[in-house]
Amino acid sequence: MNNNNLEKFREKYPIQKMTLSSGKSFAYRYYKNQNAKAAIVLLTGGIGLSDLFYLHFEKFAKKFSVLTFDYQIQFADNSEFAQAVAELLKKLGEKAWLVGQSLGGIVAQIIAKKYPEAVDGMVLSNTCSLAKDMGSEAYEHLQKMIDSQKKSKKMLKFVPFSLYKKLIKFAVMKKKTDSFTENEKKLMENLCDAMLKLLTKEYEYHMIDFLVDAENHFGMKPEDFTQFNDRVLLILSEDDNTFNQACKASLISIMTNPTVVTDITGGHLALLVKLEKYAETVSDYIIKRV
Repeated sequence: MNNNNLEKFREKYPIQKMTLSSGKSFAYRYYKNQNAKAAIVLLTGGIGLSDLFYLHFEKFAKKFSVLTFDYQIQFADNSEFAQAVAELLKKLGEKAWLVGQSLGGIVAQIIAKKYPEAVDGMVLSNTCSLAKDMGSEAYEHLQKMIDSQKKSKKMLKFVPFSLYKKLIKFAVMKKKTDSFTENEKKLMENLCDAMLKLLTKEYEYHMIDFLVDAENHFGMKPEDFTQFNDRVLLILSEDDNTFNQACKASLISIMTNPTVVTDITGGHLALLVKLEKYAETVSDYIIKRV
């Protein structure tokens, strides 16, 4: 991965904008594959910048229609954002598979619960549930993560943003595993640098608030997802410790007849460093169900 490849991607799939019924503009990248039998929406993790998945976009565009977007500032919280996504999909004439990583997996569940008519199924990678009956171990783990974000917001007020971004990079890179090749490590570092170059202080404030807002969606139940029977793929890497086993078990139990994959290694960001295996696993799962 290099900056030239990313720039070529942006030129090939330029930002489009749609004005929603709220009067707000929604910016997105969209490829309509005329031969595809399914559409997918790529939902990124906590950095909130969809260009992180540009390699995935190009890979999936060979078989599917593909849609990506940032978690944009004009949509204040998850509820408003979910409504905007559902309206965007409707106006594009798409019913999509939501493919979410980490925070993106949570966003996918919120969208699917609120607007099931817009969703064909879900692929949730290294994420958690917001289940009502998740149990104390899972709940306490998630609450600690939310509290950590609140502390980060306070720190952001005093720490120079250049230093703050270095701390983000350190946190990302320490998620590496010993099994990474030198090329995989370099890919991770290059992707991290490219995204941090785009990240602004204003957007980071927004993303912290957006993540913390997830606590307002605790209380999900299995019946919220029954219509997605055998249409949920859970990719929960064995070597990912960002979410503990109780969180993973809660996610599995809230879904109806999910398929669980644990052997895509690479820690929390396995889908980035094991792109080929990840894309093949996701593609095969969806194609068998369309």
